[in-house]
Amino acid sequence: MAIDPDITPLLDALSTQVANIEGQATDLATRIDAVKAELLSLEDHAAEESAALLARLAALESALPAVADTSQSSDTALAGRIDSLSASSTAGDAALCNRLDTVQNEMGSLGARLTEALSRLTKLEGGGAPVTADLFDDETAAAPVGWTQGWHPLDWIETGGAIRSQPANTSRTLLSCDALDTATDVETLALFGFADAGGYGGLAMRASGAATSESGYRVMFNNNGSGPSMQVVRFNAGTATILSNLAFARAAAGDYWLRMRLNGPTLSWKAWPASENEPAAWTGTVTDGSPIVTAGRCGVTAGCGASTATTVKVQQFSWALDGAAAAPAPVTVTTVAPPTPSVPPAAVEPKPWERIGTLPMPVVAFDDEATKTIYVPPGRYAHIKVSASSDIKATAYLRPWVSNATGGNINVGSNQDLWVGPYWCTWRPGDDRDLWLTIDMQYVRSAGRKFSFTFHTDMGGWATASPITGYVEIREGAVNALPAVMPYHRPPMQLTFTGAPTVSLDPASITWSDSGYVGNASSGTPCWMSRLSHGYTQDGNGEVGLYLNDDAFPGVAQTPHMKGTDQQGRPFVRLRSERLVAPHVFQDTRLFYHQASALVAQRLPAWRGKTGVWSARCMTSSRMYSWPAFWLLGDGWPPEFDIFEHFNGIYGSWPDGSWSTSTAHSGPFGSLTVMNRHPLKFDLNKLGFSTFDAYTEIHDYAAYVDRDWIYSFIDGVEVFCCPNIARHENWDANWSLYPMFDVAAKFANPSTYPYSDGSGDMYIYGATKHETTAAALVPFTEARPWVNRKIAPDPTF
Repeated sequence: MAIDPDITPLLDALSTQVANIEGQATDLATRIDAVKAELLSLEDHAAEESAALLARLAALESALPAVADTSQSSDTALAGRIDSLSASSTAGDAALCNRLDTVQNEMGSLGARLTEALSRLTKLEGGGAPVTADLFDDETAAAPVGWTQGWHPLDWIETGGAIRSQPANTSRTLLSCDALDTATDVETLALFGFADAGGYGGLAMRASGAATSESGYRVMFNNNGSGPSMQVVRFNAGTATILSNLAFARAAAGDYWLRMRLNGPTLSWKAWPASENEPAAWTGTVTDGSPIVTAGRCGVTAGCGASTATTVKVQQFSWALDGAAAAPAPVTVTTVAPPTPSVPPAAVEPKPWERIGTLPMPVVAFDDEATKTIYVPPGRYAHIKVSASSDIKATAYLRPWVSNATGGNINVGSNQDLWVGPYWCTWRPGDDRDLWLTIDMQYVRSAGRKFSFTFHTDMGGWATASPITGYVEIREGAVNALPAVMPYHRPPMQLTFTGAPTVSLDPASITWSDSGYVGNASSGTPCWMSRLSHGYTQDGNGEVGLYLNDDAFPGVAQTPHMKGTDQQGRPFVRLRSERLVAPHVFQDTRLFYHQASALVAQRLPAWRGKTGVWSARCMTSSRMYSWPAFWLLGDGWPPEFDIFEHFNGIYGSWPDGSWSTSTAHSGPFGSLTVMNRHPLKFDLNKLGFSTFDAYTEIHDYAAYVDRDWIYSFIDGVEVFCCPNIARHENWDANWSLYPMFDVAAKFANPSTYPYSDGSGDMYIYGATKHETTAAALVPFTEARPWVNRKIAPDPTF
């Protein structure tokens, strides 16, 4: 039987298809050889990626002989089939058709596999450039290869087409890409997946340092206290400066892209849902006025803002250098639940009172420890190294003082500034432990002379307030020189506002009552409360003033609260503390001779928050033993943070308008038990403020509070910083802080003490609360003495 003539063109088509496959196979072999040569020339840091790619290429190579055998034998096989068919019967036509269909299907399958191989090869070739992405598809169920832990370690495993972690707190973690261990100008792109709203994830660049001394930049899916946000932070030796914290609408769970670019001092970022197209514009851009310019590591970071650990995953990470854009690679997002990673339990977040830990001791490097003596060669200057025995956790000041030594043949004189300079020595969180103090002996001193010194450490960041004493002796042959590289001590931060406040106190329209509700009602519209939250007395710290107001003590209160206007036309609220005209019997048992006054925002939701920036513009009381203060409190004590307190002789403090105090109190929330407190008193003129006087001038006082740190500022300049210990031990509990003003009184013999010198009045010219996203902290580099930033002119009444 003759072969059906319709078969001939079909055979011709199959022959052509086989020829095409042979050509593609030959081209595939050539391209594989080229890619192998390029991969073998990659940098050392890409060795592991190269090995993985070579393995894949070897698998492709192994398939080539089968492709070649199939193509070379196709004609012979087809000829044999044709010969067989020529001898067949009519049924042979049907059999031939069936077999031809099978051949066509096999050819189609082979062509599809070859097309896929060529597509993957094209991705691998990448124009000859090194690999610039990690798709996390190694399925090792172990730590990802080519990545290194940094800052606070957090375990990651690679499985299910992603790397996954289970953060349990907000510690600063870093998993850095080894291929970018010395990058400066770089752009990175990552696809994050979140299991719930408590998961935080982000990108880091120019990263260096260890835990608690981190440096670098971080852009992170976070929460700004009002909801999801994109937080941008610069870390400098452990100190965090929030550059931006704008709201970002992120669902509780889902996949999101994050792109970050750092070029010189300019940082840009954008974020968007994986289900949407990438927006053309950057979400935000900042130019850092105090940039970190050194190269560092780049990678991913994760954290948890909830009370229990959550899962954060990264499904791809790509990068580009020197201004180029990081390109996304095709990613298939799996919805299959991964196996539970074998991650050790995350570290439990420390209790608030444990966040500072053991404070350091100041240590002087004596040449002769037995006699407490430092030897210097003949000359004019003596250099003394003072070191913190451990890392600085809270602001610490050291007050140097020099004096004559018996038989020392040096007369120091009365002007300390000539010898030790006009300013105190300062350690802030993030500073190096060592500090060098240079003493100017006024002219060249000869051998055999000596003088004594005393270094006062007024608590705060120190473990002791006991002074250090010692001697400096001039001796021939002594070596005393400053190091070639001086220890790092950062400048204070400056507080600036970048957005509007959420609430303001207008002195002209403020209302108050004993109950904290308008009209002194038992409920209704809230207002400022004109007494303490717990009542009218404060016995725990020995105060002698009764907190009076006109609602609860009509006819007894002596105008403890008043709205007025100074002679310069500025409205104010005045709180008054003074001796009563006649003693008052309180609760039929106690006799009070003095009035205290308070305004408390406990009832006002807009003034409350776990985080925020609270500020006030005030002139404080000058009366001896009056105690004006601006605080933050919770519904229960502790916590407490004193933004400023002027003690005016109380607790042995100086009755001077340039002295102030900041204090953080911590313990189990509402327990009335203090586990940790760190009062820091300071002379503002000795810090660098110019002719500061809180008694006669109007100044700005503020507290910046985020989850990790608390700062206090005067006229926008940082005076105190410590870890946030004024918080609930369970951050996610229902709690918040609110502000309070008061003028208390504390002294002995209240029945006879006149309490009449100076002024017992505190004037409040305004107050605000901002979200932390509406404020920025930047290094304050103005030369000392700093310009007096009082609100001029000084008030008169």
